[in-house]
Amino acid sequence: MTRHTGLPKYLTALALALALVACGAPATPPSGPYARFLKGDESVRKVSQEGPFTLLDIDYSTCCGYLFGAQLDYQRILYRDKVLVKKVERVEPFRGFGRPALVWPVPLGDGKLQVLSEHGGKAAFDTVDLGLYSHDGEDGYYHGYPIAPGVRYFPSNGGVLLSGFPLRVQKLPAGLDCCTGHIGQLAGTAPDGSAYAYADSRKEPGAILVVDADGTKREPVPLPVTPTTASTQDLSPHTPLLRWFQSSFAWTKNAQGKWNAAPVAAAPQGKGVAAEDVFLDVPAGYRRCFATDNASCEPGWRLLQAGELPTLFKDGYVPPYSYAPPQGMRAFGAPVTALIASRIGYGGTGYYLYVDASAEQVVAAFTRRLRERKLPFVRVDECPRTDYGNPDCAAQLGERLGWRRKLDYSLEGALRWRPESGAMFVLPTIAVAIVAEEGGATRISTLARYPAPPPMRDN
Repeated sequence: MTRHTGLPKYLTALALALALVACGAPATPPSGPYARFLKGDESVRKVSQEGPFTLLDIDYSTCCGYLFGAQLDYQRILYRDKVLVKKVERVEPFRGFGRPALVWPVPLGDGKLQVLSEHGGKAAFDTVDLGLYSHDGEDGYYHGYPIAPGVRYFPSNGGVLLSGFPLRVQKLPAGLDCCTGHIGQLAGTAPDGSAYAYADSRKEPGAILVVDADGTKREPVPLPVTPTTASTQDLSPHTPLLRWFQSSFAWTKNAQGKWNAAPVAAAPQGKGVAAEDVFLDVPAGYRRCFATDNASCEPGWRLLQAGELPTLFKDGYVPPYSYAPPQGMRAFGAPVTALIASRIGYGGTGYYLYVDASAEQVVAAFTRRLRERKLPFVRVDECPRTDYGNPDCAAQLGERLGWRRKLDYSLEGALRWRPESGAMFVLPTIAVAIVAEEGGATRISTLARYPAPPPMRDN
């Protein structure tokens, strides 16, 4: 049967004719108090004033009408009643530098910023090369965080400080972006400016690292995860981290005459050895540390050298920040072989402890410690399994830990553990796995650490 298709052809022709008519229509003349600075089809959505600079947010409708046109938006900068910059995007006020200024990124500039200010009665342009820096998505702070009058911080692995006027760029030494996770958010500056303290998070710091201006690093120190608190007096969302460091740490010199950060408050007396406490009670246990270059940490530990413990570490490689214990130290009823500060799946930085005993012996000793301290826990490897083989511990977590809602997705993923052997414990502030290693040793691993209660979701 023959199908007639003439009607759609007529409709297509009609639509094309209408489009041509629309494209040929005259542009809508601008109106309003800024009409003389606009061209046809432009309209002003918003007007901002920054000293002598007027910033127009402009909407522009291209030709061909509603169906076939496009809506563009950009900005125009006026200076003393004249157009200074005809078309630009992502302009923000650049305040705190002692003079009115505007800033925007140079297109395809790989970290370059254009800064416009007034100097000597004239408009002055400065191009600032920050290199590549990260942006953590905080609204209104795409062009850095004000941290002091005339100073902005651009976060990265270390980051950049921009001060002025005149504008000066100071690239900070790199932090850590490997073994222990990313520790590179500026938290403090030594009294003489020759060293910097970095944290692993702006909002919930859980590790600290001191780096000299020449890049020389102290050993990182994991800490209890502590949410920073905002204040109405803050210059920016980065200020709470600086205030947290200032109130929690003091700058000291170590035995080598290098700057280090020591906690203001002394660590509480642990209920057991420090190597056990970090797996049982995060708020108290992580106030004890093992760095060999920090006098506030546990004495007697030393950094392992390449080639040590070949049964644990193959081919002579020893992970960074691996520690040998004091002579004769035992944890969970077994001789301690090594302790490693390392990146973990959830919660930043944690520890791995190697002991010379079978996994069954360590699991039994670990369970005894939990019961002695009356710590609630769930054995994940003893939970029923779903059809997909994942542990379903909802009932146990609700009954023993009071977790009635579903966990945050990322934390839930960190706890979805399916070992062939060993055991996994979920405690109020930490999740720990105990597995057998080659040669009869056992590894106690931090899988996740989190606040109490942990982040949860409603569905």
